[in-house]
Amino acid sequence: MAVYRFKVYFEDDDTIVREIDIKSTQTFEDFHKIIQTAISFDSVHPTSFYVSTDTWRRGKEIILLRRNHSNGLKGAWMHETKIAAYVEDPHQKFIYEFDPEGGNWILLVELMKIIPEASVTYPRINKSVGVAPQQYKVTSVEELPPVEEEDEPIVLLDDSEDAYVHPEAVHEFNVEDEEENIPRSLVKEVAMEIPDEEAIEEPAEEEDEMADEEDESLEQEDFS
Repeated sequence: MAVYRFKVYFEDDDTIVREIDIKSTQTFEDFHKIIQTAISFDSVHPTSFYVSTDTWRRGKEIILLRRNHSNGLKGAWMHETKIAAYVEDPHQKFIYEFDPEGGNWILLVELMKIIPEASVTYPRINKSVGVAPQQYKVTSVEELPPVEEEDEPIVLLDDSEDAYVHPEAVHEFNVEDEEENIPRSLVKEVAMEIPDEEAIEEPAEEEDEMADEEDESLEQEDFS
């Protein structure tokens, strides 16, 4: 039984090459599956083979049957079409189109030679050159991984230089030595707001005591 060896490569990058061996009696669906395996794609999108001329002009289409196809739809289906049915030239060419509404991947397929069947499983990948492109690419911001927000730095205030307490602040706020010191900046504001005459004014009780002492001294002079 004849075995076809095809060269398969991407239309926009002919350095990525796969050589695939497949029996002439196997189907285009078998061919489709081994191509997907060779380039590590997921095989879940619409796919077609096109019989091609030597100048890569598309001819008859061979379609992968999917569940959403109508039962009465006519066409050449991959699962029932054998490779040999469309090999009419020693260098027969096909165009393989995968996911036309998404990635729109196009691979070119060329018959290299016919080889005798060996004791291996077909279809098979005979040779692989180059790394196939990534099937799915990030196309929106929503697909990007979330960026973790950093916490805002905590700023600690150092009041170690504000240990000095102005005497006016002691009087105004009743601060004693063992109590917590008031920041210097606040003390300065309070001191500036207190008028000089209020800052040196003596308590009212002390004025009354002095007045009483003066009255007693006057009474003693009168008696004398």
